[in-house]
Amino acid sequence: MKIFTHILQYEWKSLWRSNILKALLLVVLGAGVYGIYFGKFEIEKQQTRMAQVQQYERQQFDSLLHWSTLDTTYEANQEKYLQAVSPSGVGWSKHFTYYLTHEAPPLAGLCLGQRDLFPVYYGFNVTDLARQVNVGELANPMKLLTGNFDLSYVFVFLIPLLIIALFYNLYAREKEGGTLSLLQSQPVSLTTILISKGLLRFLIVLVTVTVLLLIGFLLQGISLAQQFGLFASWLLILYGYCLLWTVLMGVVISLKRSAALSAMLGLGVWLIFTLITPALLNMFVSAQEPPPNRAEMIHAVRTLNDQVWEMPKSFVFDRFYQENPDFSPADTADFNQWYYASFTLLDDEANALKQQFEAQVAQRNQLLKRWEWLAPAAMVHERLSALSQTDRQSHQKFVTEMYAYHQDLKELYYDKIFSSEMFAPSDLEVLSARLPE
Repeated sequence: MKIFTHILQYEWKSLWRSNILKALLLVVLGAGVYGIYFGKFEIEKQQTRMAQVQQYERQQFDSLLHWSTLDTTYEANQEKYLQAVSPSGVGWSKHFTYYLTHEAPPLAGLCLGQRDLFPVYYGFNVTDLARQVNVGELANPMKLLTGNFDLSYVFVFLIPLLIIALFYNLYAREKEGGTLSLLQSQPVSLTTILISKGLLRFLIVLVTVTVLLLIGFLLQGISLAQQFGLFASWLLILYGYCLLWTVLMGVVISLKRSAALSAMLGLGVWLIFTLITPALLNMFVSAQEPPPNRAEMIHAVRTLNDQVWEMPKSFVFDRFYQENPDFSPADTADFNQWYYASFTLLDDEANALKQQFEAQVAQRNQLLKRWEWLAPAAMVHERLSALSQTDRQSHQKFVTEMYAYHQDLKELYYDKIFSSEMFAPSDLEVLSARLPE
């Protein structure tokens, strides 16, 4: 044990005297702090946009509440009053736009995940929801190309490079420096010495990771006491990831090659596991389970939108009342009732297409999970995204909440529309109370 401690002390002094270690740690810490601030900036930008749409929604609805109390004996007030109390709107101003925002979870700034690819808020009215939320682009192409330089990016891509830089010359430095024979003459085996030196380097990496994560929590304003479970889970995943790369570099060192060749082999392994393997895995999964074409679904929804207006009114009403028996048949010549009944049929058809699309995505993801261990960088990033609630599953939960919210609004509006009633001020108060805070 005394010899082991002596080796660690000597190796630490030797490493710390080298400016290379200081430069490496400075670069990694600098990149980590930049990643923390980049994530913080992105989340603050999203929160600003969400606050703006929420403020706009509240201001618009406050106007409706005010208009519902106007004196309609004045002709100038009649249009605003009708706009407020009519569930179907007036003229071309038919629909009030509601907004639902996907609030940022505490650790979102440390791992943006897919929050930059999927919308963080949706604006919709009580007509067909599927068409309103499925006619845009699936993702930002530039973001798909470049990714996000947040703290998780530093952990997943740069920490392995730090490990490679610390380990590549662990054996070669002794051999090329002429001290290998001296080490071999010691009563302690060369393997023990190299393991001891490697353990010190591994501890340096773990301390760097821990310090960066602590800085991330501090600069993001995350309470360590309240989120200690997430902090510990992040560390557990990251420690395992660092151990994997340490073992890989141990295999490279065991080949006993020169420092230059060991460094090249380490970089080759890094390229394979962070870039090449994920690309090949994606190609394999795409061949087995071709990705669903979002453009085709969007085109199909738009085609349905055109077709539904060509359907005879009697056909629309027959299908609508069959699927919605709570609404008793009324005046089939009423334009607004036909208008909203048509949107309901369109929503049903579009939802069926959406379910097919999601089923294809789910099959693809299931196959991907079966082979994701071949791409540890992608797997670790996915785990960190899941812990931070910024993965695709978190967005799907948000979409599910939006559909439930939209259905609640439809029930309130359609109850009035299909009974040819107007909103009372109390009805608007109920709707106002349902607005997300």
